[in-house]
Amino acid sequence: MFFCSIHGWKGMNGTAISHEYVHGSFELHVVSTGNGDQASFVKAAEEVWPRVDYIHIREKQLTWQEKIGWAESLCGAGVPSCRIVISGSELSPQNDIYGGVHWGQEAIRNYNNDVISNVHRVRLGVSVHSIDEAKIAEEQGADYLFFGHVYSTNSKPDLEPRGLYALDEVCRGVSIPVMAIGGIKPGNIHAIRSAGAQGVAVISNIWASDSPDQAAASLRQAIVATGSPCR
Repeated sequence: MFFCSIHGWKGMNGTAISHEYVHGSFELHVVSTGNGDQASFVKAAEEVWPRVDYIHIREKQLTWQEKIGWAESLCGAGVPSCRIVISGSELSPQNDIYGGVHWGQEAIRNYNNDVISNVHRVRLGVSVHSIDEAKIAEEQGADYLFFGHVYSTNSKPDLEPRGLYALDEVCRGVSIPVMAIGGIKPGNIHAIRSAGAQGVAVISNIWASDSPDQAAASLRQAIVATGSPCR
C-alpha cells in the first residue's frame, strides 16, 4: 500500500506550489544506471517502488520521447506516476506520466525563470557540486538538490569524494531540501542526516544488488531507525 500526500511550499514569486509527497521528511531516491537496459530497470523498479520515494530515469543516450516511453513502462508496471522523475532539460506541466524532472547545471543556468516559477509545473531537482552552485539553483527556482558525491563511489573512481563537511555546508547554505548522492549505504544514513540532508539518492546500491528489493528495504530500515537527529 502506498500514499502520496500533498507537499507545498512557496515559489519564487511567493505563490504556493504543491506536489505529491510520499513517505515522510527524509526522501529515498533511486537513479537508473544509464546502461539503457529498460527491461531490467522496469523489472527491478516494480519490486522496489513501495520502499522508495522517487525513481529517476537518467539515461543520457535517450531522447526525451524515449524517456517518456520508459516512464510509461514504469506506470504500466504499477509504479505511481508521482514517484517517477525524468532527467533532462525539459520542464513540463503536471501530468499523469511522471511527477518530476531533474536537471544538471547547464539547464538551471539557462532556463527562463518565468517558466520555472509556473505553479502548475512538475517538481524540479538540480544536481550541484558546491555551495555556490547550490545557491544559484535555489535562486533560479529549484525545489530540491542532489549534492555529491559524498562518499567514494565506483561510478567516479578518479574523483575525491566531497565529504560530510561539504554536505553540511550546502545544507546550511540553502533553504530547500538537499539529497546526498554518491557511495550511499545503510551504515552512513545517520551521518548524512546529522549533516542536515533531507534525503539520499542511490544508484548501484539498488541496481547492482542481487536483490534490489532487499537493498531498498535495508535503506528504508536505516532511514526509519535513524529518525531525525538534532543538528
